[in-house]
Amino acid sequence: MLLWLIACTPSAPKDDTTPPADVVPPAWDAAAPAVDCTPGASAPLLEAALADADLAREDFGYSPAQWSQWGDYVDNPFVLSWYTTVHHAPEEVPCFAGQLTTDLDAAAATLHPVAGLLTTLGGRVDVALPASPVDPGDATLEDAVTTLLAVTGDTSDTSDVSALDPALADALVPIVLAVADAVAARYALDAALEENGWGASKAYNQGPGLVIDVGRAFPDYSDPVELAAFEAWYLSDAGPRTLVDPARRVAFAIEDADLLRFVGMDAALRIDTAAGALLLSPGTDDVHGDDEGALLLHLELGGADLYTGGAGATRDGDNPVSVLVDLGGDDAYGYTIVADEHDAEGTLPSDEDGRANAGGYYVSASMTGRQGSGRHGIGLLYDLGGGSDTYASLRMSQGFGSLGVGVLADDGGDDTYAAETGSQGAGVFGVGLLYDGGGTDTYRAWSFAQGFGYVGSGGLAYDRDGNDTWWSDPGNDYGGTTLYYSPQLASGQGNSSFTQGAGFGLRGDTYSVWLAGGLGVLRDAAGDDAYTAGVFAQATGYWEGTGILADGAGNDSYDALWYIQGGAAHFALAILVDTAGNDHYNPNFIPYNVMLGSGHDFSVGVAIDGAGDDVYHYTTLAAGASNCQGIGVFVDNDGNDTYQADSSYSTGLGNHSSECDTRLTTDSEGFFLDAGGDTDTYVWPADDARSPADDSSFGIAWNGTSDEHGGAVDGDGATGFWAY
Repeated sequence: MLLWLIACTPSAPKDDTTPPADVVPPAWDAAAPAVDCTPGASAPLLEAALADADLAREDFGYSPAQWSQWGDYVDNPFVLSWYTTVHHAPEEVPCFAGQLTTDLDAAAATLHPVAGLLTTLGGRVDVALPASPVDPGDATLEDAVTTLLAVTGDTSDTSDVSALDPALADALVPIVLAVADAVAARYALDAALEENGWGASKAYNQGPGLVIDVGRAFPDYSDPVELAAFEAWYLSDAGPRTLVDPARRVAFAIEDADLLRFVGMDAALRIDTAAGALLLSPGTDDVHGDDEGALLLHLELGGADLYTGGAGATRDGDNPVSVLVDLGGDDAYGYTIVADEHDAEGTLPSDEDGRANAGGYYVSASMTGRQGSGRHGIGLLYDLGGGSDTYASLRMSQGFGSLGVGVLADDGGDDTYAAETGSQGAGVFGVGLLYDGGGTDTYRAWSFAQGFGYVGSGGLAYDRDGNDTWWSDPGNDYGGTTLYYSPQLASGQGNSSFTQGAGFGLRGDTYSVWLAGGLGVLRDAAGDDAYTAGVFAQATGYWEGTGILADGAGNDSYDALWYIQGGAAHFALAILVDTAGNDHYNPNFIPYNVMLGSGHDFSVGVAIDGAGDDVYHYTTLAAGASNCQGIGVFVDNDGNDTYQADSSYSTGLGNHSSECDTRLTTDSEGFFLDAGGDTDTYVWPADDARSPADDSSFGIAWNGTSDEHGGAVDGDGATGFWAY
């Protein structure tokens, strides 16, 4: 046991007085008010579009009978509790999305943004959150460390802890107690793992397996016995989702401690435990690497620091919690580069694990999570005090949770984030959060990132303010580098993204296993933002997954390729909301298919633009389009807008393609609504007989069959679909 302590401030006498009777214990911040939203309220423009489509309002959506015919495809224990209600009744979508964004913004505006965001996200993925914040009472730091050592099974002389600055010691008490509780919660999971013959190493190493290829996936979906045992454990009151509650308690304690008052302090401490070290670093320019070993709690007191180690990432199955709090400075978070012969121009350089051939494309094979990575545990990275910080990693980083919780929180400054996959607010059987408090930021990734939720998971990327760039590499033909094969663009033109608000489920046709996807959310609350991606992005869902991109005020641009901007496939839900601003959709790319409120194969795709003079460029199955019993809704509520349609197979389109000719017992429904009474411009294919114009109706049933309902109306009046 190593104990190293430097303190420049002598210890103060212990205060043995009784705390005042009126001391109020810490409490969670108040919940946001309910949004004023009533599904089914008066909406004349929606009624007009329904009439244009020859569809009664009560038939807008899916019935339970239409859904239940698909049996095991849609009936599994991972379906989120609210999903059926929202998916089956599209008029529920603006209320659901509006309440979610209201809750997220309210949480971000408090003194405890990460704790609040975890509360909101956890609740939406059906995680129970019963605990209160840690109340330290009259405990000293020595008491707190002793409590932690009891949990880890260590013994040590803690008397020297009292030599720390008294204010700093007091501030650390609830944090250490919260970490102790988090360690205990993770240890409690191991008993169930051992009962099933799995072990912490298996959970840590193989948990991300299906989405991020790190060897054999856990669980093994081809083994029905293991899958059933995993489902029972994961969804139980004793499963890994229980780590969300202790994670938000650690976050609350950090955010409540006002740690920035200690920036620049010259103090140091290290106490090793079986779970990792407690480390306190002075406020100087330091380098922190893997040689520091597994860390349980690391407080860096300032300076321009370089991190090449985990930086708030669980290191292995024996390191249940890893928390880093860095105070001030322009910091760099990276890794040790080990060049690989398959590193290509445009890719991030490799680490020691190199690259692997995946269908002819060389993707990162990194086995190391960094910068807020919770694998079978809790990993939190806080960078406080502003500063222009840089973050670079490869996989499972920057707010990644797998069988646990991962958080990267930066409170402001002009920051740069770069990763390849499984990053920037991504959950794979877990919860991942990236929070940025403001500034002009750049986010770069390839796949499964920037608000991504897999089965049973939640992923949130939240940026509070600033003119930000969200770049999910679109692929070779669009100024990027193709690494992740897309079946839609099989010649390698673009990447398969699943980014910028993507919910992804398991379609295991080969072994007859289908599991509902989770919730992926990207929320950028303000600023002139630019979004770029490839296939499946910018509010997209796949196989009962839900993807949401919710942008607040600002003049924004969106470019992507296929299944994008409120485009969903296979029983899924996608919601794109842009509240206000003069926005431009697809100004640089000619997209391929399924965009701007389009649902394919029993999916619901919704795109809502609240206000502004917007320009829309789109091609097929777009702007309120349906295919194969899907539902698509496009709404622009106000502004002088321009619609450039490269294909008339769009824009209020009720449609079924030949692949679903044999299943016409359910309708295909597509609706286009432009409200506000402003002057709009339609650039329409010259060879098409439809003539969209102001104050007109122009929906279409593409094949002219009774199952196709397409309504399009440009006019004035309430749409019922609001951007909150």
